[in-house]
Amino acid sequence: MTAATSVTPAERAPYGTCLLIGLGGLFAGVTGPLLSTFIPPMVRDALGEHRTAIGMVMAIDNVLMLLLVPWSGTASDRMTAAGRGRLPIVIGGFLLSALGMALFPWSARFGIIGIIAAIVLLYTGINIQRSPFQALVADAVPSRFRSLATGSVTFQMCVGAIAFLMLGHALGMRTAFLIAAATVLAIAAGLRFGLTEPRVHETPAVEATFRSLLDALKEALSGTVPGMRAIFVASLFLQLVFQTFTTWFALYGTERFGVRPEDVTIGFIAWAIGGVIGALPAGWIGARFGRRNAMLLGFFIMTVALIALNRVTSVSHATPLLALASAAWTLPTVNAYPMFVEPIPPARRGALSALFLLCMALGGAIGDPMNGRMFDFFGSYRPMFLMMAAYTALAFVAVLRIPRGAGEASVRE
Repeated sequence: MTAATSVTPAERAPYGTCLLIGLGGLFAGVTGPLLSTFIPPMVRDALGEHRTAIGMVMAIDNVLMLLLVPWSGTASDRMTAAGRGRLPIVIGGFLLSALGMALFPWSARFGIIGIIAAIVLLYTGINIQRSPFQALVADAVPSRFRSLATGSVTFQMCVGAIAFLMLGHALGMRTAFLIAAATVLAIAAGLRFGLTEPRVHETPAVEATFRSLLDALKEALSGTVPGMRAIFVASLFLQLVFQTFTTWFALYGTERFGVRPEDVTIGFIAWAIGGVIGALPAGWIGARFGRRNAMLLGFFIMTVALIALNRVTSVSHATPLLALASAAWTLPTVNAYPMFVEPIPPARRGALSALFLLCMALGGAIGDPMNGRMFDFFGSYRPMFLMMAAYTALAFVAVLRIPRGAGEASVRE
């Protein structure tokens, strides 16, 4: 297998920049677990057991994502072309999110209207910064070190998730949300005053419209850029694996292991710990041995671990295998985006990063209903890990379709 371009001794890795870029992952780890834990019960308490209405409220996040991720990505391209950079949009998203986190614990006092208003504020901030931040990773970090940067993002995300899940459990929602809001403000300040965004001199970016996004999608899927379609497919299956585990493992565990739902949480903790262990080595492996090779290795180990998990009959025996599967999951997670963004010129990174994020979101959107139909067909959650293994095997095949050398680190920017 072809190794990545070697790094000469004179080329020093920008560890400080990678650390700062990783704060974007910490933001996701701080906000995501708390929102997933506390928002659904608050909506249920406000609406009662009206599941359709609950589902409609919880879908607000997806609606905002579909609207804001492509808009903010193309808008950040325009700002970069004008010399203002992407960082103002990212910081603006963080500030809105911090305000939403601070206000959310009191939103229920105003009934479901107050909760919906807080949800809109929160997820507007979260979704505005997604694609500009992804593009900023590529702008701020030289090509050969982008796997290290995304490894830092994944590492800090997993650390933040573990810390704030524990805070939410120990201190309750109100205190945890206030601490999270303060942490998000600190993250915004760290990026604002610590990160120097490089100036990009390019031709003017296209107008920030959905037509421009559709044009970018057509270009991405046309086969003009070698390997891009395969990266999209592999990323979709990667998200399918993650979505299957996060949505269905609690139900699988209670049926397969015969334990209480709260006892299954050890599996989620094991997955987070595996992410912490694997994230930084995954970045190093991608930088040293090539992004394609790292992704192939990760999908292969995941397939083996998931097949082994299918045979396990106790949650204690499943725990180390889940940590191994998660550590392997970091290899494609960390290296997929650097491989995807490599051939994209800076003036188009915002729009095409939005497409990458929407492709990942598509995996989540189709995963739950498709998996549900499969479980209905089998009449059990028993095949869950075999289904996940099938997704990783298909992702492995997709990565094999990526030509050797495509999307690997370049010698010069």
